[in-house]
Amino acid sequence: MANSMQDSNPPVQSVKSLTIASISALCLAGVILVTAVLPAEYGIDPTGFGAMTGLTSLSSTSKTASAAASVCPESQVAISAAQPAAASQWQDTVKIVVPAGEGLEYKFHLVKGATLDYSWSTDGAALYFDFHGEPQGDKTGYFKSYKETTDSQSSGSLSAPFEGVHGWYWENKSGAPVTVVLNTKGTYRVLGLM
Repeated sequence: MANSMQDSNPPVQSVKSLTIASISALCLAGVILVTAVLPAEYGIDPTGFGAMTGLTSLSSTSKTASAAASVCPESQVAISAAQPAAASQWQDTVKIVVPAGEGLEYKFHLVKGATLDYSWSTDGAALYFDFHGEPQGDKTGYFKSYKETTDSQSSGSLSAPFEGVHGWYWENKSGAPVTVVLNTKGTYRVLGLM
């Protein structure tokens, strides 16, 4: 009976062993924070490990700004197909959810001659879209369509024919929300959803 009483008592840890375990866990958490969390979440890579493993590419975020108003004359538009760039080469990446049975616009401000390289795709469903531009300061409702069709993806490069707002109108004619992942790079200011 004496043996069974002794076996039911849990072992007691010394203060020294608990302190060592706590300090070890704290050090390990610090290493994980510096080598993985900071590069992946915030793009901060003090050790270079995040760049070596590709974690820093996970931290890309969209930039936003507003556009100033001025009128610029229209000229010929130059739009061409482009090979999609590697994910690490994109300047901005955004996920846009187009609600079922609705449409929305996502826009950028470009000056005349500025470039916008893009690649977007949905989570599988095709959307009607109109990639177009509107001259800045125009009050007539004029816009220039660059590409208009129904598809689940598109990529290319635009050289802005005039200063103004350029971007996409997506319309979801299905009964479920559709997510668009848009990758862009170039010389522009993100205006976002309009």
